[in-house]
Amino acid sequence: MAVDPWDTVLDTAGATEETVTVDLGMARVAGIRSELPVPRDRVLGVEAPERPRIR
Repeated sequence: MAVDPWDTVLDTAGATEETVTVDLGMARVAGIRSELPVPRDRVLGVEAPERPRIR
C-alpha cells in the first residue's frame, strides 16, 4: 500500500505478494514539502538526551 502524508491511499497491492509503485509529479512533491516543513523545522546539532544504560 502506498499512502500519502494525509492518509490518502495512492495504490494498493492485491491478495498476493507484490510491489506497489506510484508516480508523483514534482509539483505534488513540492506542495507536500511546503505543507509539511519538517526539514525547515529541524534543529541541527541537538543531540537526544542520554539514557541510563542497563547493566
